[in-house]
Amino acid sequence: MPRRSSSAVCLYTDTFLPDVGGAQMVAHNLAARLCQQQRHVVVVAPRPRHVDGSDEKKGDAQEGRYQVSRFRRPISKRWGVRLVLPRLIRLHRQHRFDVLHCHAAYPQAYVASTLKRLYGIPYVVRPHGSDILPGERIRSNPRLERRARQGLADADAVIAQGEFLKDVIVNLGVNENQVRVIHNGVDLSEFADAPPFSHPRPYILALGNLLHRKGMDVLIRSYARLASPRADLLIAGTGGELEALRALSNELGVASRVRFVGFVSGVEKVSLYRGAEFFVCPSRREPFANVILEAMAAGLPVVATDVGGNRQLVGSGRHGLLCRSEDVEGMADTLGTLLDAPDRLSEARAAVPEYVARYGWERIAQEYASLYDEVARAA
Repeated sequence: MPRRSSSAVCLYTDTFLPDVGGAQMVAHNLAARLCQQQRHVVVVAPRPRHVDGSDEKKGDAQEGRYQVSRFRRPISKRWGVRLVLPRLIRLHRQHRFDVLHCHAAYPQAYVASTLKRLYGIPYVVRPHGSDILPGERIRSNPRLERRARQGLADADAVIAQGEFLKDVIVNLGVNENQVRVIHNGVDLSEFADAPPFSHPRPYILALGNLLHRKGMDVLIRSYARLASPRADLLIAGTGGELEALRALSNELGVASRVRFVGFVSGVEKVSLYRGAEFFVCPSRREPFANVILEAMAAGLPVVATDVGGNRQLVGSGRHGLLCRSEDVEGMADTLGTLLDAPDRLSEARAAVPEYVARYGWERIAQEYASLYDEVARAA
């Protein structure tokens, strides 16, 4: 295949659409914006988890602006290396990539390190965040951690979503000068026109996987401490703790005011945001919460725990409030601060649009593009 006049970028990720989540949307939005810049983009990703073969091509072709090359989902990370490296070599011979962008530390960065030694292709790595935190699977396995460290150290640049993750990456032995902070983006236009969700009472919203680290149990306990809240609590998402959270709501006597709305996406998700009084992110651990950006794009103030990337996103700004993780009483007080003070809530709402504008995808994609050009020139 003849070389295209535009630069060629390979986005190599461990998860992609039509599977749904923050990481998938980051890769999709970045690929789409790079195409708008007239770059040639190929996404290399495993087959979807929940889509049969007949629907797989439909998931790939939904945008029609970038190419997607699928590989069989490996049964282990070890086999993933053996499976993906030959495919990347074939794709490079076909497209002649200027830069490879890895959306995880392992095996993506480790594979890219090998490809760089063989063909000299520069690569950048954007860890998800949770994949490199202490206590996670990669950090708990000496062999995997050693390979992840190698992949990060050999990279031309390592991208941190915020200052919290930059510190984590540097503590893994990466030279600080090698780390670039580029935040996640949000599609501001997506949140502009959807009608607000219809609910008989005002409500506050939490959205995310129903897992222990997301802290939904702490939120329910905090909500139950409010004397007579003027708003219900809506929790969107699915996960292994759903039934335990339902039981907790019953036990605390708030089941009639706590509604579990299940998995939401697209217009339904945007409508949920737009109808809420404010958004709550009660996570115990959170490298960088895309849901906070989405909530702010919909115009919502945010209450978040003072962990990880939440500090940078919410901080002490007028657009939101922080509270300590696991602090039931403290979170209850913070919820009450916004629920019982309409002027404070209105002030926070007014501050959101100017703040979130800095995270628009057009701006973020340009930061990525500038980094790609820089590492390609230096190669």
